[in-house]
Amino acid sequence: MIKAYRINGDVLKATELSPGAALPEGTVWIDMLAPDPEEDRRVEAAVGVSVPTREEMKDIEESSRLYGESGALYLTIPVVYAATTDTAGVEPVTFIVADRCLVTLRYTTPQPFASYAARSGKPGTNLITAGCDPMDILFGLLESITDRLAEHIENAAQTLNAESARLISGSAAAKPMSTEAFRSGLRLIGREGDFLAKIRESLAGVSRLLAYIQSTPKGQEARKRHGAWVKSLERDVQSLSDHVAFLSERTIFLMDTVVGLVSVEQNAIIKTFSVAAVVLMPPTLVASVYGMNFRHMPELDWVLGYPAALGLMVVSALLPLLYFKIRGWL
Repeated sequence: MIKAYRINGDVLKATELSPGAALPEGTVWIDMLAPDPEEDRRVEAAVGVSVPTREEMKDIEESSRLYGESGALYLTIPVVYAATTDTAGVEPVTFIVADRCLVTLRYTTPQPFASYAARSGKPGTNLITAGCDPMDILFGLLESITDRLAEHIENAAQTLNAESARLISGSAAAKPMSTEAFRSGLRLIGREGDFLAKIRESLAGVSRLLAYIQSTPKGQEARKRHGAWVKSLERDVQSLSDHVAFLSERTIFLMDTVVGLVSVEQNAIIKTFSVAAVVLMPPTLVASVYGMNFRHMPELDWVLGYPAALGLMVVSALLPLLYFKIRGWL
């Protein structure tokens, strides 16, 4: 699918291109979502750039993700998608900065693209001006991406705070957590840690993109016009990266806490069985003695022999418990 956006006053007007349709006059942004080979060829012919394949977009070498070719900049960064679902992931998105327009190539539907398109389509947002060019659209999309990542980081922090309170702030006299509660805690913390790793990967991509752009003539020219905007993006990315690093360390701490609590609960269970074994050992000895079938056992003919044996078993069981209590082992 191809959407073409052109400037109409202070808004972007979107047009979904049907097969064979030409680009609208004044198109400043072409958004390609999972294009087929025919759509690739149409954009290449209209803009004069080469559209990379999905396999080329996944190259991990920085020289394959950030480069210039035929007067255009090719900028590929990982972007988080489906962040509010259990199938959140990171997929590369390519920005092609040509002379006349910006081309975005993606195979997923990250929310920042829809958010930016919706905001830029409303008048009075100051996102679109009369002299808007492809760099302006690029910076607007990067700002939308970082804003969305900031929301995800805030949500992750709130989730970790709630889980930390559940694990640590409980009363000492409260009922111990069940095995299922420990499992759910570990799964939640692990999921948040994995999600934070995806956010960190996306932030690192944006940071490298900003650094690379400023080393190019187009980026230097854009910095002259939007220096404050670029600096703001750089500060946001740096602060968000620091916050993600802090939260990642916190997930490690909470993981260790859960494992420690599991060990404490296991030790308590083993301690209970150990005490029970020691307490029952003396009564078992008494019962074993009087359970022997020897002919001459004086107590067998004693009228009070049975209650005396029971009393001896009770006393021999209570004495170890009293000893453990005095030593502070219980």
